[in-house]
Amino acid sequence: MKFARFVVTGMLAGLLVLAAAPAGAAPVAPAGTTIEPPIGCLPTAARPDPVVVLPGADGTTAQTAEQWAVMTQHLRGAGACVLVFQGGIIDGKRWAGDIPAAAVQVAQFVDRVEATTGARKVDIVAHSAGSIVANYYLKVLHGAPNVEHAVFIASEGGGCDGAGSLAALGIKNLPITPVQVLRTLPFMAPILAQLLPDLATTLQMAPGSAVYESVFVDGPVTQPGVRYAVLASKADTLATPAGTCSFITEPGVTNVFYEDLFPGRPPVDHSTIRSSPDTANWVVDQLYS
Repeated sequence: MKFARFVVTGMLAGLLVLAAAPAGAAPVAPAGTTIEPPIGCLPTAARPDPVVVLPGADGTTAQTAEQWAVMTQHLRGAGACVLVFQGGIIDGKRWAGDIPAAAVQVAQFVDRVEATTGARKVDIVAHSAGSIVANYYLKVLHGAPNVEHAVFIASEGGGCDGAGSLAALGIKNLPITPVQVLRTLPFMAPILAQLLPDLATTLQMAPGSAVYESVFVDGPVTQPGVRYAVLASKADTLATPAGTCSFITEPGVTNVFYEDLFPGRPPVDHSTIRSSPDTANWVVDQLYS
């Protein structure tokens, strides 16, 4: 999760310069670049939908192959055509650019995958911040007709409070969460975005932003024709509250905790859950069982 740093670095500054900020200004972030895999595999009759993997924002693009080796090996072992797409890249960080622009990058890649392979649809497997981009693509950009499954791991949704990100910075036990601040003082988001451009993308994920409202407030998150499944960890201290932050509580969605599915197995957290063989097997089951 990304959207809590503003409490430390920007809240007081935002209040001090309220009069200087244009009312209603929207957070603006650069689009970022992409790293696209070669589309060198073809779907089969048994596995007709290529799997587009959208990693989270943890780590850097240099670490992606190692972070996702277990998942991609399991998917390919199950016969899938697997394509790891990274977008919104700024300074080696995934999804650090404008979220709508990153979703357009995903849409363009999906179009290329379908045109190149002849597939009618793809499956999406997304982790953490990648799920926000995926949901924006599916819902706001009307990408749902191109997608069969949306499988999310430690995803970030409409129920996050931002406290976990502050805790990761050593700031704990505050009387109010970052999300509560923004809901109480919604004018702060555009102010902080102008004062602290590095937070522009972060603030797009926060309540009151156009991105947040369009994905999580204006109608259901889930889209017709797409099969959704979400896996979260009770030990997730970033996407907080655990489960509440990740789960999509709408009809037809599979929402499960790793610990309930795999009691006694090695523990996972927000990041390592995507590298667990148990998680990889669960993803394969969601796609092909």
